[in-house]
Amino acid sequence: MKPSFVICGIEHSGTTLLSDIFRQVPTIDSGFETGVLLVNSPREFRTLEPFATNLISGWRIKESDLDTICDCDTFDEFYDRLWQLSTVVDHNKTIMFDKTPRYFSALNSCTKKIDCPFIATYKDPRAIVASDFRRDKADNFSTWFESYVPKKKRYLRIIYAQLEQTVQGHIPNAIATSLESLCLDTRQTLEKLFAHVGAEFDLSYLLLKNLRYQHTKLPYISSNIPFQYLEVFNKAQIRQIEKRFEEFELFFYR
Repeated sequence: MKPSFVICGIEHSGTTLLSDIFRQVPTIDSGFETGVLLVNSPREFRTLEPFATNLISGWRIKESDLDTICDCDTFDEFYDRLWQLSTVVDHNKTIMFDKTPRYFSALNSCTKKIDCPFIATYKDPRAIVASDFRRDKADNFSTWFESYVPKKKRYLRIIYAQLEQTVQGHIPNAIATSLESLCLDTRQTLEKLFAHVGAEFDLSYLLLKNLRYQHTKLPYISSNIPFQYLEVFNKAQIRQIEKRFEEFELFFYR
């Protein structure tokens, strides 16, 4: 069984939340992440870290199974073996998807390795910085921010180039959506995403049940999720972030 669709995105921009929503569909299931589309052949995946190691726990396979899964020449076969050997997925379900945020950085390349729709998520730079600042547990914002900005901008430029190609229609089987749209315009956004992957949206899918992983903070969509940066930073700090990241206009929620 190959994936019917793929979810990717900027880290902490709703990829896990979106995965949980799709898993509410009675016919759809998935493990946590794969990362296999980041290599040129499944045979190269065995040494791709941390993805190879994380696949063992994320899909609940034996370490010896990983060798079997990678011992093939096509991505379709890789996914089929992964599905068959996984003990976390419901094998009675008929639709599989792959959720790997990192694919967004190589979206154009990844979409050429497997024939299925892709969804890419992103969020406002102010929210990105807030997430990173809280995870780093820094004491002084100014000191942290000055060392943080150059590396983060280099990474975001890679993502932004892929987003521009998607918005311009140069990656025809990919669609992009923001975390803000998912949280504030939920029904319309999800109906669009579900249609993109050939599934039918139902409002009952918003009542997130039986969450498999702990990465989703709430069992429902909250409108305050994208705007927690307003509690993290003061107005001067927010203006500073806006100035330093102004080149990423498509990312901003205005």
